[in-house]
Amino acid sequence: MERIAVVADIHANIHALQVFMDHINKECEVSKILNVGDFLQIGPNPVEVFDIVMNDKRFLNIMGNNEHVLFNRELMKFPKEEVEHQDWVIHKLGEERMDKLEKLPFKRIINIKNKKILMLHSRINSIIEFPLLYEKKSLEEFIDDYDENVDYVLIGHTHLPLYATNWSSKNILNPGAFGCGKDGIVKFIIMEIDNELVNITYKQLRYDKQKVIDDFKMNNVPYGEKFCEIFY
Repeated sequence: MERIAVVADIHANIHALQVFMDHINKECEVSKILNVGDFLQIGPNPVEVFDIVMNDKRFLNIMGNNEHVLFNRELMKFPKEEVEHQDWVIHKLGEERMDKLEKLPFKRIINIKNKKILMLHSRINSIIEFPLLYEKKSLEEFIDDYDENVDYVLIGHTHLPLYATNWSSKNILNPGAFGCGKDGIVKFIIMEIDNELVNITYKQLRYDKQKVIDDFKMNNVPYGEKFCEIFY
């Protein structure tokens, strides 16, 4: 049996990440942490989060839209304040980290115990657009949009937990927002894979949200007041 964790939308929240790391190091050991993107931006601690996510060998990472836009500002039209936040993140990370970040793929397929797992942030052809289920399309259209021959599809982006199971022979999972929510709760998935048997558990841990709010002020995060208002 192999136990793995699935995380999405960490959003530069080191306090949520530390609570999660303590949990998997002390109480729920995992061999891999599948990170489906948006681990940077919005939150106040991009460097601290980057250094854990990109250096702990258990993490398998892909880009989300919040990583991709750091290299391609033309993807969306951003207000001036958000551009300032992006500039701040780039400056904080520095050239070496940015070079490492740019090498991340937009999707990846891994095999664990004969189970084929697709990791991507939102849709196969777009990490910016919402999955079809959130664009008022049918569940069948949503499932069929992920046309790779896989057993599990792992997504993020919506910040909402999702488990669509055994539809068109695919299982689509979204753990929900890991580090970006007013509830102050870390959301993630634990998958226990033992050949044909797969046990999936949606987990929650509480972290101190006030520490995140304090870091926005202490670190003089551009657009930080608005991010706190919207997300924390």
